[in-house]
Amino acid sequence: MQFAHDLKMPIQLIYSCVQLLEMELSPNARAEGYLQMLMQSADQLQSMVHSALDGDATPEAGSGVRLRVRDVVAIAREVSRQAALLAEEKGVRVHFETNAAQFRMPTDDEKLRRMLNNLLSNALRFAPENGHVAVCVRARGDAVDFAVSDDGCGIAGERQRDVFESGVTDGGHGYGLGIVREYARLLGGDVELRSAPGRGSCFTVRLPVQSCA
Repeated sequence: MQFAHDLKMPIQLIYSCVQLLEMELSPNARAEGYLQMLMQSADQLQSMVHSALDGDATPEAGSGVRLRVRDVVAIAREVSRQAALLAEEKGVRVHFETNAAQFRMPTDDEKLRRMLNNLLSNALRFAPENGHVAVCVRARGDAVDFAVSDDGCGIAGERQRDVFESGVTDGGHGYGLGIVREYARLLGGDVELRSAPGRGSCFTVRLPVQSCA
């Protein structure tokens, strides 16, 4: 609790620095993109701090979950856009696709963002130089699939069972994947992996459409 409280001042400093940079920088699409990403990240941090300080989780989807109606397609698109800025340095292209212009459903948007960020972090780590990462959101009526795939080295079959275990990595695979599975299950869903050596990997989080009531 004290740790969360201590973060409030550094977050406010980030907000102030971003505002000062906006006044100092000449108009530049790339710079504006980075500043927007900084501001959105600060917003996420501040929201996480408020959640920790408030402790007002709703019990419907499990301990520590706050359900609020959000457009999950917009969230996934925003996270993908942020990842695309980071991917430019490696020459990796991030492609986003969906079968719905928007899809509003009760979810914990902080946990959804963290799941997607962790999956994208893994995908960018393993995508080859000038490679490709895809984010696909599929609304199915009673559930939504969030798939993140890369064209990297892939994971051998005997290793796939262990990548979601805490502390288990495969040359880097596994970082954050335990959190992805934990959060997916807290939200009533799960995550699955499809991969093969030399053919890349695809992680899919499926979340059911829940009720806030």
